[in-house]
Amino acid sequence: MKILLVLLQVLLLSGAGTAEEMDETEMEHFDCLASNPVPVNIASENRLHACGLFSNYQIASLREYIRTNGDILSATELGTVAGFTPELAAAMRPYLSFESYSRSTAPRSRRLRQGLTLRYAKGSPAGKYRIQYGDIAEFHLSSRDRTLASLAVHGKRPWKIVAGNYNARLGQGLMLWSGFSMSGVPLSTAFCKNASGFSPSSSFTPSFTGIAADYCDGTLRGGAALNADGTAIASAGWMGRSASAGANFIHSKGLAGISSDATMNIGHCCLFAEAAFSGAPAGIAGIYWAPAYGASCSFLVRYFSPGYSAGHAGAVRTGSKVRDEAGASAAAQWKWLAASFDWALHPERLENRKNNYQQIKSVVDAQPSFNFLRWEFAARLRWEEKMALSPSEDGAVQEWRHYLRTGMKVSRKGFSTAARVDYAVAGSLPHKGWLGSIEAGYKTPSSNPSALRLSVFLRATSCSTSAWASRIYMYERDIPGSFSVRAWYGNSCGAALVCGLACRKWKYRHSLDLAAAFRKSDSGTGKGRHTELKIQYGLSL
Repeated sequence: MKILLVLLQVLLLSGAGTAEEMDETEMEHFDCLASNPVPVNIASENRLHACGLFSNYQIASLREYIRTNGDILSATELGTVAGFTPELAAAMRPYLSFESYSRSTAPRSRRLRQGLTLRYAKGSPAGKYRIQYGDIAEFHLSSRDRTLASLAVHGKRPWKIVAGNYNARLGQGLMLWSGFSMSGVPLSTAFCKNASGFSPSSSFTPSFTGIAADYCDGTLRGGAALNADGTAIASAGWMGRSASAGANFIHSKGLAGISSDATMNIGHCCLFAEAAFSGAPAGIAGIYWAPAYGASCSFLVRYFSPGYSAGHAGAVRTGSKVRDEAGASAAAQWKWLAASFDWALHPERLENRKNNYQQIKSVVDAQPSFNFLRWEFAARLRWEEKMALSPSEDGAVQEWRHYLRTGMKVSRKGFSTAARVDYAVAGSLPHKGWLGSIEAGYKTPSSNPSALRLSVFLRATSCSTSAWASRIYMYERDIPGSFSVRAWYGNSCGAALVCGLACRKWKYRHSLDLAAAFRKSDSGTGKGRHTELKIQYGLSL
């Protein structure tokens, strides 16, 4: 997989503003989708929901378009369907296939796909194996710190059974959403979430382990699961072309929780909400509006009472330990410019005069790109402001944090170079820190018909945060299927080499990737010299 291109697609689909806001489980999910593309013309309603790429409205639009105009034959055509845009369809392209059959005579696919990945990193081996038998069954096996397995069987009717390791993503994530959750201030496209129900997992990181089953015929859906630790889950709902509603229940470790969610599409607007009770009440509600191509905005309000307890929450601006918070978020995008604002108040902290009882954060992010003399230029300017209020004898003390990130990438015919500089200031003294990185490399262009593909990238990084009371996080290029966000602190410098070779022979695709990194730090907990080596072999049948 082309790492940075895939990352940009994932950021667009997930609504994350930067790679540093992502996590390993979400990248593994998209890596699995790329290896097992969803056939949009022949996939069941259940599979379209389980992939997590589409909203209920988009699925209904797909079905209506195919019924009226026939099968969708390309991502370009998908971009013309109601609920999609050319930009969104292009980002989805690696995860979709467009096999064309008559809907009345469409056979169940029995194509056999297999993939094997072997990895050696940080002194320990890891591996993944997957096998898919058309749209009938799929099996995933992964081993790193522990061995995990997941088997999914899709019935001829719209039902599915998953045994082993699986994901559960229901409603807006207020009570139940395994894996990735957007904890920062996201882009407007992340506010409304697309629930995928129960789905198999190929992640190295376990989510739920047990057995789950669900049913989805395009109008009614329902599911239930029982985990090895005794956790029980149930879900039921109704879906229409422009509205949906559902109810979810979970009983875990002696605590029961229930939630109800709903969405409604009115023109270019989507209204969404979820209310829950788990020891105490909580709620989230918002609106997403996309008035024109390339433009969108969102608004969201939330409340979590001090006694609320949901160990598997994953809604926007929530986490597994969210409680005692009232807040509002807003975001807007127009082509390459995005801005967001978030306000949070913690009533219990305010009453007990604890630090950071109120927080405000704003982000302005510009990512223009242009061509000049056959060279491609992509710039980045991201400015963050964060303010926290803490009690004092005179009333309240404001603590400010200012963060500026700049970057530029220049590329042509597979060759590219990129530079990045981060500068942070915090406190009234103030504390300061900076990070700089430069990278150069080559990757065989996708337009090159050669069966042999080569990529080589060299990166150098330096930082100084000795006068900065925190760390600076930076996403770093890694071997395919691996996600690396490194924390830089103290006075540090480092260098890294990432290279890969891929070829196709006898209808098999072989790949060999290597990542080597060296880092030196003279302060902090990571003081000293550190080296790291990762080697990975991949085989696709």
